[in-house]
This record gives sequence, structure tokens and C-alpha cells, in this order.
Amino acid sequence: MFIIEVPYFDLDQIYESGQVFSWIKLRESKYIVPYRNQAVKIEQRKDKLFMNCTEEQFYNVWYNYFDMQFDYCSANFKVKQIDEYMKICANRGKGIHILNQDIFEMIITFILATATNIPRIKSMVNSIKTLCGKKHMQSMGEVGKVFWYEFPTPQDILRKQNNLDLCKLGFRKDYIVKVCQDIIDGWLSLIDLEKMEYKSAKEYLMQFDGIGEKVADCICLYGLHHLQAFPIDTHIEQILKREYDCDYEIFSEWFLDGLNEYAGIAQQYLFYNEINPPKEVV
Repeated sequence: MFIIEVPYFDLDQIYESGQVFSWIKLRESKYIVPYRNQAVKIEQRKDKLFMNCTEEQFYNVWYNYFDMQFDYCSANFKVKQIDEYMKICANRGKGIHILNQDIFEMIITFILATATNIPRIKSMVNSIKTLCGKKHMQSMGEVGKVFWYEFPTPQDILRKQNNLDLCKLGFRKDYIVKVCQDIIDGWLSLIDLEKMEYKSAKEYLMQFDGIGEKVADCICLYGLHHLQAFPIDTHIEQILKREYDCDYEIFSEWFLDGLNEYAGIAQQYLFYNEINPPKEVV
């Protein structure tokens, strides 16, 4: 068991922030978190994290995955200076971190996220993992033996493409198959993509079928950790219209001037507050 104290970190807020769809929730503040060919059981009690891994495993894998090195305290403070509404959102979502997730997993995940909702995205992602991914069994302390699936490679998905209808992907199936083939054929280079700056990466991604501006921004933010990215879905559009009476271009010019390196964090605060509104006191 490895224990570490981390301020400005909240597992439940990250889980509900629309950036992760593979975590297994055991109960409030307790999760199984898979990443590539590894998984960890993690529980939060106030600012302390209890993880069934060694200190070496934590610093080799999970420290970066959970983006522990970034100063979210300073980011939160700066975002709160934007205006009163952003201050409310930043206070409510101050435990959100932008995870460093696998780039291929994020490409597939956010192509699947087109024109649907979070429960449906989770269902499709888990269906693809179950159909195409490698099954693992791991002992997780008091939880016992836990079975989980590694996210598949492009080759894994193409080997099962004739069975993808079982995952109920709808129109997204053709996009998934095409992008996997583009990666294998070298048209979409993940190595080159990971070296690109934000604007170049976004333009590059938008050349491929199934990847529009919003999907490209999600991949840039959650898969490449470009914190300048500000994905705009229907929730964000509604917020900008309702609270600021403007679109993102004007919002960025008026409110994010000088804070563009925190744009993605500001987006997460806005999104989290919108889909997790404060409970009314009766």
C-alpha cells in the first residue's frame, strides 16, 4: 500500500468531468484505474490517496498519469480571477486534474463520443475493450481478484472488425475501422502527433474521418495534454450563451486573455459544474 497526500485532487470530480470512461467505480472515492497494461486500486480520504502499488510503481506510472507534477493550486487561483461565475465553477471543481491518458485510446474514445452522452460512451468503450482487448486478472487487496480489459491496439480492433456490430457503435464503426487502418498504414502517425504543438496537432487530426474540431480538441487536451485546448460541446455552448452571451472566440478574447495555458482547465471547471449542479438544500 502506497499513501500520499495530494491537495487540489478529487477522484470523484475527475471521474465526473467527462475525460475518463474506463475507470471501474467501487463506491464514492474508490476506483480501479486501468492504464495500458496496468491497473491500480485507489481510494481517497480527504487529501490522502491510498493505492495498492509500490512507491516505485507510483512514481514510474501513476504520478504522470494523474498529472501530479502540475501546479493545480496556481491554475485554480488564476482561473478564479476571470469572473464570479468562473470562480464558482473553479471552487466546485478544484480537485480536477487533466489526466495523461493513452493517445490512441483517446482518439477512439472521442470518435465514439460524437453525438451521444457519457453513459453511452462508457458502454461503447467497455464493449470495445471486452471484444478486442487483453483480459487481465489482478489481486486488489480487500476487493479480491479483479478482472479488467486493456484498451486494444489498432491491430486488435481490425482483427475483430467483423464483430464490431456487437458493440453497437452505429455510424461510428466505420470511423473507428478507418482510423485504425490509417494508423497501421502510416497516414496517421502517433509518434509525429505526440511531437506537435497544439495548433498543428489539431489541424493534423482534423484531416481524418470522424475527427471534427470538438473531437480534435478533446484528443489534444486529454491525450496530448495541450492545456490550451478548449473542447466545445453542447454543454459548453449553452454556458457561453447563457452566462456570457457570446461564442468561444469572443469568450477567449475577453475572458481568457493571458490565461490560454489554462483554457482546458477552465473548460473542465465549467463542464463539471454544468453536469453536476449543486444540490438544492431543502
